[in-house]
Amino acid sequence: MLKLLLIAVAVSLVVVVAVVAVGAFSVFSSLSGEPEPLSQELIARGQAVEKKIEEAVTDKAAFYLELTDDELSDLLLYRAASVSAIRDIGVSISPGSISIDGSLGSTPSLPFSGTIDVAFVDGLINMDLRDVSLSFLPVPGALREQLQPLIDQGLDINQALSDSGAAQIQKFDLQPGKAVIVGVQRGGASVSAATVESFAQAYQAAGNKIAPTPPGSDVVPRGSAGISKPGPDLYLALGDSLAANVGVNQPQDGYVSRFHAHLERQTGRDLGLLNLGISGESSISIMTGQFQQAMEEIRRRRDDGDPDTRVSILTIDLGANDLLTHLGSTECHLAPIGSACQARIDAGLQGFAANFPDIVGPLAKELDADAEFYIMTMYNPFDFGLGIPFEDFSNDIVARLNAIIAENANNVGARLADPYALLGGNAAAWTNILRGDIHPNPDGYQALAFSLAQAR
Repeated sequence: MLKLLLIAVAVSLVVVVAVVAVGAFSVFSSLSGEPEPLSQELIARGQAVEKKIEEAVTDKAAFYLELTDDELSDLLLYRAASVSAIRDIGVSISPGSISIDGSLGSTPSLPFSGTIDVAFVDGLINMDLRDVSLSFLPVPGALREQLQPLIDQGLDINQALSDSGAAQIQKFDLQPGKAVIVGVQRGGASVSAATVESFAQAYQAAGNKIAPTPPGSDVVPRGSAGISKPGPDLYLALGDSLAANVGVNQPQDGYVSRFHAHLERQTGRDLGLLNLGISGESSISIMTGQFQQAMEEIRRRRDDGDPDTRVSILTIDLGANDLLTHLGSTECHLAPIGSACQARIDAGLQGFAANFPDIVGPLAKELDADAEFYIMTMYNPFDFGLGIPFEDFSNDIVARLNAIIAENANNVGARLADPYALLGGNAAAWTNILRGDIHPNPDGYQALAFSLAQAR
């Protein structure tokens, strides 16, 4: 009797496995076959998530975005079901990974589950599907290989943000029930309208405080060179929109040209100039272009066999697009100690602290021992000298950024230029902040150039 029972159980298992195998074969076929039409409800939900992403980042200098379990489920099903046999799916977010449960095919429908390992590396979100099971059986690697491209397509947050104009993700944080994404875009150091209006009203109420004449007019007058000048002995300038002269009509009014003129007058030598500054550059984006150009220029001149051909002066400013764009956001204006603002600030500071040593360290090593390397701190464009709470908050955040910059300058033996104190309290007069732009005007650039001339 026992023998017959065991035989019956074995036969039953074989039948079950066979049914699952047939179903799995059907799923394999339908994964790449003609998908079923999506319901209007599903289309509407998926498009709503895409619209949320677009509205969060489009035309924003910096962005903060939260996506819940349900929203990622809708996004994945909307994108994957339109080209595959996935008929239902649910997403559950936890720190470090995302669990999925759903069904494949309809004749028969087979439940599946799996885990997506998530890693955030070099500004990109990587998702790797593992531990997949179909019904109650582990799935062979072949089906996982079929499902991975669908996961990649359905949850391609990198592409979704890129489609909306976002250039660089600073942080991708998985929390119970939601994913938090923080990032910045190239080219924009804009400030929210609410922040500008608040500061403008406070400034007017204070009687439109008259700023003193910016320092350094006799030391760093308007330059003569634009962004480049040939010469074997070169001043190489790196940085963001400050190096790129955003905020003034002529590059001769920018800090690079002013400092170049100061160096020529001070030393009496003819000095070439190459300004590689790019508007919107951050500690993420600089590595793929400007940094490589600078390293090549330094090496080419150093190794060409001519001792007179060299980079003898190097300056860099960086950090505004990692952090200040977040400070100018509506979240930080309305609730500076709220979770959204704090997530923005933390992402900017942590990312910059991780990236900056990998920029200035290699540059310092490539320069000749007697070359002069200048690293510039960041001024606070929200410091009007009015004594309002947001000034104290923003000064504290900028001071934390500048501490990172100063530490790295010390570590590589660079000279520290510190315009923070020079512009303190005068942002309304020496920048374009009241028009929603944190960049300096000619007076502000004069102060930046003077900080370089004072650097030791």
